[in-house]
Amino acid sequence: MNHADKTPHNKILVCLGDSITYGFPYGPQSSWVKVLAGKIAVMPLNRGMNGNTTSDMLHRLPEELRNPGVSHVHILGGTNDAWMESNPEYSRRCIEQMVQMCFKKNITPILGITTPVCTVADGGNSFFPFGLDEIINWLNRHRVWLQEYAAAQSIPLIDYFTPLCQTGTQIGDPFYFIDEAHLSNAGNSKMAQVAIKALADMF
Repeated sequence: MNHADKTPHNKILVCLGDSITYGFPYGPQSSWVKVLAGKIAVMPLNRGMNGNTTSDMLHRLPEELRNPGVSHVHILGGTNDAWMESNPEYSRRCIEQMVQMCFKKNITPILGITTPVCTVADGGNSFFPFGLDEIINWLNRHRVWLQEYAAAQSIPLIDYFTPLCQTGTQIGDPFYFIDEAHLSNAGNSKMAQVAIKALADMF
């Protein structure tokens, strides 16, 4: 299948997330979501917001679901929860509530496995001033839960973690990052490739 020839239908994929979805620091025009346009059979909407936790995303979701064209919601978050030392159970409940909101509207939720943390990014920048080990451990536990929850609920799950890691490790590949958390242009391109391949099988 030639994904580049796909023409979006009148259905909408809401990409709900944080700065990883937004495209920080370059902006939405350079994000991985932008690359999806015309390559999947729905119209992607970038609804990433810098600094959002899963709780923030939960509060924003009802407004997005009022759009009658929305058929799918892509939910990707957790890094800011880890940074802010949120209670893992609370973050999980936020994701569960978002999923249930989608189900009640007959909208398909799609979960994303959070991207890795990069300890030495090519950009040479630093985002997390402290607690890097704690953030990594929080996210590792969160990813395990995401996989278990998605499997139990038969929810589509896209792995953005493994493709962005250095081979054979659980640490982000410096080529794909400008700091510990945010993607370079190459990282956004890689993430788009992963998303296009996974989403093409869903529509």
